[in-house]
Amino acid sequence: MSFDTLLSTIILVSFLVTIIMAVGSYAAYKLRENRRPQRELDDSGAESVFFERILADEPVSAGIND
Repeated sequence: MSFDTLLSTIILVSFLVTIIMAVGSYAAYKLRENRRPQRELDDSGAESVFFERILADEPVSAGIND
C-alpha cells in the first residue's frame, strides 16, 4: 500500500465518521427535545414565569432640553 493510498483512506474514513457522528448527534438532540416537558400556559395569558414586567408611573420624555 502506497503512502498516497493510505492518506486517502484515512481522509475518507474520517469524513465518513464525521458524517455519522453529525447524524447521530442530531438524532440525540431531537430525541432530547421530544422528551422535554411542555410548559402549560395558565389562564392569565402568555405571561412569563420568571420575569415581572415593571411599568413606570408616568412616561419619561427622552428629550435633552426639557
